Amino acid sequence: MSKAERSVFAELTPPGRAAVATIALEGPNALELVAQFFQPASGAPLASFPIDRIVFGRWESAAATAPGEELCICRTSDRRFEIHCHGGTAATGAIGQALQAAGAEQLSTQQWIARNERDPHRAKALELLAEARTTRSAAILLDQTRGAFSQAWGAILGALTRGELSTAGQQVRRLLELAPLRFHLTRPFCVVLAGAPNVGKSSLINRLVGYQRSIVFDQPGTTRDVIAATTALDGWLVELRDTAGLRETTDPLEAEGSQRALRQVAEADLVVWVRDATQPEHDAGAGSIRAAKGLRVWNKCDLASPPPCDADADADAALAVSARTGAGLDELQRRIVARLCPYPPQPGEAVPLLEQHVERLVAIGHACESGDAAAALAACAALDEGKRC
Repeated sequence: MSKAERSVFAELTPPGRAAVATIALEGPNALELVAQFFQPASGAPLASFPIDRIVFGRWESAAATAPGEELCICRTSDRRFEIHCHGGTAATGAIGQALQAAGAEQLSTQQWIARNERDPHRAKALELLAEARTTRSAAILLDQTRGAFSQAWGAILGALTRGELSTAGQQVRRLLELAPLRFHLTRPFCVVLAGAPNVGKSSLINRLVGYQRSIVFDQPGTTRDVIAATTALDGWLVELRDTAGLRETTDPLEAEGSQRALRQVAEADLVVWVRDATQPEHDAGAGSIRAAKGLRVWNKCDLASPPPCDADADADAALAVSARTGAGLDELQRRIVARLCPYPPQPGEAVPLLEQHVERLVAIGHACESGDAAAALAACAALDEGKRC
């Protein structure tokens, strides 16, 4: 059999992470390949089952660990199968070795998607879907695989064709509002907890992630390096970073910890500035974090009431919490999410995933704002061409 006629397969789920792994197989002899190793539990021949019927059975091969792997097979077309087995590397590795030994060629997930999907936006969504770590991110990406972006583009083109530049511009603005989310559907937002020593940053981190990730000790300088923990807040992946306390010091190690903390502050998507309600005057460095991306909280409010809001402070950020009792933590999580994702997508809504699409949407938006219908239609045509490239 020539290389052009060989069946190919690819693992579509992330290696070693999923509870269930999926391997896709396609080619002229896909049925014969699977039938070599898979025995339906019913005893009926695999060829006797109709398309799209899920079949339970056992995979037996020399590469598999005795007595074989119990799994499910689904024949989705005359030339294609999906193999659903236990997650991890042992089962997928044994199945892959068996298929290769029988003459099939293994492809990467990206190669498989490029082979089967011509729409670059849908292809990107499928690629990211394998890396999604929350149900919310997976749902958004599934909407993209089902054509959400094409539908949104069609609505924009329809409005422009009717001469409704205002409507088209509004639709473009909404897409551009959601465009930054493309960076965080598989990669976490970075949230840095910063503040003076012993204000409770480490305790807050532990409370938010639900286990003791950071060391808690009543001495300045305990946290000298950046400690990170990843969690999900309202379905969004968030990396919380615990930093060294900010204060003037002659200790070179503690000073280096403070410098690292400030570098984290500069790079963060959001900074939570933690203050101690029992020592409201202890506020070294607060002025550097009273920026738009800063959220201020008073910790230890089980021990003392926070002082009144400063006249120049952001009232929305003056939140009272207690890492010891958990008071205010739900509201803190809500505010963190509101700052990170103020315009969350609705079910079925499009989220642009490709930079070239974002650039073209910006061009359409500018043309709509200037009232140039011809330029908007030209940019829309370029977007259409980019969608099909």
